[in-house]
Amino acid sequence: MDQKRLWSTVLATLTLAVAPAVAQQDAQPPAEVPQDQVEEVIVVTASRTEQPLNEAPAAISVLTAKDIESIPADNYGALLRNVPGLNVSQSSARDFNMTARGSTNTLSTSQLVLVDGRSLYLDFFGFVMWDFLPVNTAEIKQIEAVRGPGSAVWGANAMSGVINLITKRPKEMVGTSILLGAGELATAYGSITHAGVSGDFGYKVSGGYYQQDAYERPVIAGVATFPNSGTKQPKGDLRFDWDLAEGGVFSLGAGYAGTDGIIHTGIGPFDIKKGSDLSFAKLDWNQASFHVGLFANYLDADSTNLVSVGTDGRPLGFKFSTDTYNLDVSNTTVAGAHNIFTYGASYRDSKFDLEIAPLGTKKKEWGVFVQDEILLGDKVRWLLGGRYDDIDPIKGVFTPRTSLLFAPNPNHTFRISYNEAFRTPSVINDYLDATILVGAAPLYLPAHASGNIDLVEEHLTAYEIGYVGSFDNGMTLTLAAYRNKTKDSIDFYTSGVYDAQHLPIGLIPPGLPPSLAFCFLFTPGTGPASCGPTRGFAGLFPRSFSYRNIGETTDKGVELTLQQRVGTDWSWFVNASWQAKPTFKGLLDDPEVSQNRPPEYRANLGLSYDSGSFFANTNVNYQDEAYWADVPLAVGSTKAFTSVNLAVGFRLLDERMTLQVIGSNVLDEDIQQHYFGDILSRKVVGQVGFRF
Repeated sequence: MDQKRLWSTVLATLTLAVAPAVAQQDAQPPAEVPQDQVEEVIVVTASRTEQPLNEAPAAISVLTAKDIESIPADNYGALLRNVPGLNVSQSSARDFNMTARGSTNTLSTSQLVLVDGRSLYLDFFGFVMWDFLPVNTAEIKQIEAVRGPGSAVWGANAMSGVINLITKRPKEMVGTSILLGAGELATAYGSITHAGVSGDFGYKVSGGYYQQDAYERPVIAGVATFPNSGTKQPKGDLRFDWDLAEGGVFSLGAGYAGTDGIIHTGIGPFDIKKGSDLSFAKLDWNQASFHVGLFANYLDADSTNLVSVGTDGRPLGFKFSTDTYNLDVSNTTVAGAHNIFTYGASYRDSKFDLEIAPLGTKKKEWGVFVQDEILLGDKVRWLLGGRYDDIDPIKGVFTPRTSLLFAPNPNHTFRISYNEAFRTPSVINDYLDATILVGAAPLYLPAHASGNIDLVEEHLTAYEIGYVGSFDNGMTLTLAAYRNKTKDSIDFYTSGVYDAQHLPIGLIPPGLPPSLAFCFLFTPGTGPASCGPTRGFAGLFPRSFSYRNIGETTDKGVELTLQQRVGTDWSWFVNASWQAKPTFKGLLDDPEVSQNRPPEYRANLGLSYDSGSFFANTNVNYQDEAYWADVPLAVGSTKAFTSVNLAVGFRLLDERMTLQVIGSNVLDEDIQQHYFGDILSRKVVGQVGFRF
């Protein structure tokens, strides 16, 4: 057996052996928590220590288990679109990306995504594949979305923000739940979760499957059509918890998630083949505020480009596999009456086998962080901290942060913050080595795409002022205004062209007249008629691509959220984001053409009614037009859109059975969230759930 799968196999075997025996000793579900005890949300992602939401030193939005259950959304992208300031773009049935307070693209590289602290960020390309989440949505306790830099505690690639999905412990979901659904676009899904406890021991095992046909492809001028595809996604997860003395918890976990379908990149769409998967093993020990975490991620995937062709005339292939091992230690200590120190360290070792970057074989990184929360009386707190990371091949990076919080009373907190964060060049950025054919029939020429080992990290400096307030009528108001400046953004560009100094002699494919090389002596419009309509080829055909650091981008904006629970049955929320047009400095190309621009205005509205036996939920997402330049094959703007989503359902059999109909984009508006992406049409599904 492959040694790298050992942990997952051992844990899976242990589950099969233990689960049936313990199932007979399952405890009853815990009593419902009184409402006045659940209103105060505790978060951990902003500072890596537990604290009330209103005391977090960063802008953070929390989606609770109730929110996740009630908001009509068919994937995590649609769900997190309801977070203010979080720009989400879905490009295919399985491919979506998100970036806080900045332009997103087909490969969002600056947003760190975690599951219980385990990273889903794929260092080899610098992005997140959300379908590699191994758990079902019913297993999520809450989602914490930090809108703004997180490198000071989480390290590299938490540049624009951090999203941490925190799952429920086995004792929080005792019993068995089954969910089945089907609907338009040949959508079909199912999941099963079983959890039990026996004394201090708890376990959970779950599995799921999702499939959907492809959305419609738009007709894009100058881009060849390609076969679009849907997605099929199996997954499984298991977890064991042991409650230790004095509140400690020891956890073991393992899981698997597979996918196939389209992923869009700057060099065209890749079709991820069936059998591509990410498996993991995880160990956590928590004793009060002390935490030790160890995880291993094993990625194994294969794909084929649907547009780019290699020099052999066949579609460009991309097999990629990675083994990542990560150790993380953190603690919080109270020193005297005025100082709360949180500190920790991490080490990561990654190995890569990348078909289009064969020299990028390994990466090591380590980091240490410390922060001091200084209590300046009853109403003022000052948080001061920083982190140092040493990462191959860029070496040392220091990212500081500081926040001053003023709470005139416990229900109202004002915040002013300064943060720095960074993203490291990916292995592909450093070591890309692939040659593709460019041009149009009958003239195709080879162009070599190479990495740049001299790249430096992207670096962000952020300023923010914020407010969190709660009122006697149950309403909560949050406000935030920010200014982010990003330096040394990593840009994929045409580094060389065929011209009079670089003639394609000897490179023209067989069957084409060598005399065409003569036309590269002339710039367009200056050559003879024999050179075709352009009368010259010099400068028209790229001969090389690479990566470079470019200039400076400044983003600024304002975010507002209002939410309220009315009585026992009703709740609502509304939020809005304004993001100014980015300003650019020091770019080598015209930023109006070469740089993405996010929507200026975004707004979300949600309304929920739940009487117990009947429930209905609706939410509306509005997004302004956006401009996309990250796929050179197709550059342009997407129109503003409004998506109306609706869910209605009934609970039967003493609420052990649930029938529900969920509609996404129920008005069937043609929505294109990326200029190169699919057209997202209406999707209505029906589902039935059982709990026992």
